[in-house]
Amino acid sequence: MNRLVYPQRAVLADYARAAVGLAFTAGPAIAIGRWTYAHWVLVPLAGLFAVFAFRTWIRARTTIEWDDSRLSISGAGRASLDWSELASLKLAFYATSRDRTGGWMQLTLRGGGTKVRADSGAENFQAFAARCAAAAVAQGLPLDATTRTNFSALGVRLPEDAA
Repeated sequence: MNRLVYPQRAVLADYARAAVGLAFTAGPAIAIGRWTYAHWVLVPLAGLFAVFAFRTWIRARTTIEWDDSRLSISGAGRASLDWSELASLKLAFYATSRDRTGGWMQLTLRGGGTKVRADSGAENFQAFAARCAAAAVAQGLPLDATTRTNFSALGVRLPEDAA
């Protein structure tokens, strides 16, 4: 059984980002006291940082395990997906700079009423992406040009005839 988990270092860095964001938004909003126009900016931003912290908490507890027949997700929730139920696969790249030298990839799977997302910050991501690509090819799923390009950049070869 193979396992995809998010490294503690990356999760702690995201917690730190959320804490700094909350300190610079919720902190002043609380310090101001009575409601002012500044709250119309600070409170929604603090909400975004709180959501980011919550999503980081969920990601830190999520584990994806897979073998030749299925994948299972455990952590904040539980789900499973047989590879034969895979209905769609998308691999997207999100750049953090204009020259596209920095960024991350996000793999999204759907099938059997389950949606799974994993990003390239997780340990064992390349092996997981390769297994997902193999399942998509076996199912004959159409893969868009962007997904094919991103798999190529990741080092995962797809057959030329996989649409």
